[in-house]
Amino acid sequence: MRSPCHKLIVLFGVLFLCFRAISVRANVYATDIRLNGSLNAGVIVPGASLTISYILNDAATGGVWVRIYSGTNLIQTLASTNGNAGTNAGLNPAIWIGPTNLVTPGVYTVSITAASAGYDAWTNITDDGSNFSVALPRGITVNQNTNSLFYGRVFVANADTPFGIFKYNADGSQGDEGGFSSGGLSWGEGAEFPEYSPWKMAISMDDKVYIDDLSGNGVVYAFDQTIATNQYLAVVRADNYPSQDSTPNLSGLSVIGAGTNARIWMTDEKPYVSAGIIAWQITANGAAATNDTGTVIAPLDSDFLTQAPYDLAVDSNGYIYTIQFLTSDSPAGALMCFPPYEGQPETTADWAIWMYPVLLDAYGVAVDPTGTVVAVAVVGTNDYETAPAGGLYLFSATNGDFITNVDQTGGNAYFDVAWDNVGNLYALDGRPNGFSGVWRAYSPPGTNQATTVAVPFIQAYNALSAPYLTNPVVSMGGLGFTLAGQSNVTYVIQGSSDLTNWAAVATNFSVLANRSISVPISGNQSFYRAMTVP
Repeated sequence: MRSPCHKLIVLFGVLFLCFRAISVRANVYATDIRLNGSLNAGVIVPGASLTISYILNDAATGGVWVRIYSGTNLIQTLASTNGNAGTNAGLNPAIWIGPTNLVTPGVYTVSITAASAGYDAWTNITDDGSNFSVALPRGITVNQNTNSLFYGRVFVANADTPFGIFKYNADGSQGDEGGFSSGGLSWGEGAEFPEYSPWKMAISMDDKVYIDDLSGNGVVYAFDQTIATNQYLAVVRADNYPSQDSTPNLSGLSVIGAGTNARIWMTDEKPYVSAGIIAWQITANGAAATNDTGTVIAPLDSDFLTQAPYDLAVDSNGYIYTIQFLTSDSPAGALMCFPPYEGQPETTADWAIWMYPVLLDAYGVAVDPTGTVVAVAVVGTNDYETAPAGGLYLFSATNGDFITNVDQTGGNAYFDVAWDNVGNLYALDGRPNGFSGVWRAYSPPGTNQATTVAVPFIQAYNALSAPYLTNPVVSMGGLGFTLAGQSNVTYVIQGSSDLTNWAAVATNFSVLANRSISVPISGNQSFYRAMTVP
C-alpha cells in the first residue's frame, strides 16, 4: 500500500523528458491455446499425436517451452531449442506424440512459457498495416482474465463506418467468430456527435465487455466476448444518471469485481457542472438497479477536480486515477490519484500533476496490472486534425513522477490506452496517416518471460471407443439423440441420405460420457452417426 503524498506538482512548459527504469512484467506471451483445434479439450491415445497451437503476440527470441503435466508432475516438455515448439509472432504449433506406453489415462494440463531478449526501450511491436487499421479509434481494452478462453483478446471501438467493435487476437489477427460486430446497435450513427461512440470500454473478470455509448449521454451496454448481435444488456441507463445533473456526459469506464460484486466506475465529463466520479453496484440481473443514481466517489472541488474528469482507471488496491481537460490557466491537476473509496466522497488527491501543454487534451488513462505505472493518451489539441501535438506518456503510480513519452515520433493524436496482463501497453493513434487511425502495442524494455496455463486440457485414453447414437426423438423441427461415448471427447455428428456421402451437421463436447444432443433436420438426410474429432 502507498502512503498519500497530498501534494500538487506543477510543471510549466514543454519538458525534455528522459527514460527512467521501471518495473514491468513480461512482454511476450501465449494466447488462444488450442488442442487439436479445440478450445475445450484435446484427446490423445498411445502412438497418436496431439497438436498444441498458440498465438504469440511477439517473437519469442528467448525460446518457448510447452509443458504437459499430470497434476503437478511434469510429463513432457516440448521446446523450441529442439524444434518442437514455434517462436514466431502469430500462430505456432507444437506436436506431442503420445508414447506407446502412455501414462495412466486421465486429464493432463498444458502450460506455455515464452521468453524474449526484449528491447532497449519501449518498442512498437505492431505495424500500421491493414490488420491494425481503424477509421476512428476511440476505445481500447484487453482481456486480462487468465481463466478465459479469450485471454489476451484486444477490443477496439470504432466511431465511423462501420460503427462498432473490432475484435483482435494479440497478434492482430481477427477473432474466430468474426473480426467486427456492431452488437446490433447503431451507436453514434445519426447522432449529433457520432465521432464519440462507441467510446470507452472495460472487461470484467467474468468476461463481460462493457461499452460506453457517449452519443447517448453515457449509456453503458454489457456484451459477451463475441459482441454477439442483439445479446446485450443496458447496464447504466438514463434512469441511472446522477441526480445532480439530469443530462450528464458519462465518459471513462472501469469495472472492478465480477458478478454481483462488480462495480461500474464512470466520470461525468460535462464541464463545470460535472457530478465528478460516480460508481454503480451491479445487481443480480447484471445491471444497475432501476433509478439508482450511483455513488459520488469524487465530486468537483476547488483544488483538484475543478472542471470535469474525462476518463479514469482503478487499480487492484482501489486507487483511482483520473484526467481532466487542461487549459493554460487551469489551477489544478490534469492527472491525479485519489485514495481508495471508503464510504465518504474523496476531495483530496494523493497527488496531482499539471503539465501544460504536455497533457493538453488528455483523452485516456490506464494503470498497469501491478499498480506501478499510469499511462495517459494525449490528443494534444482540440483541433487535432490540423495541429498535432499528442503523446503517450507514462507516470509513476506512486507519486506521479514522469517516466517517459513512449511515442517519440511526434505528430500523433492518442485517444485511449490500455494494458494487457503481462505489461504490454496498447494505444489508439487517431492520426498516423491523414484521418485514418490504428491501434498499437508497445513492449516494455528488458528481457522477460511469461507463462500461460491453457484453459483447454488433454484427455488421455488407452483407446477410443466407437460412439453410437440411441433413442431418436423428433421435436421442434429437430432430431434428438442420446450419444454414448467417452467423457471430455468432442464428437461431430454427420448426416447422410445414402450411407455413402456424409456431411457434418453438428459438433458436441461434454464432460459426460453419455449426453443428450440435438441436430437440425435438413433436406433428405435419413441417417446419422457420431464420429470422434481427431
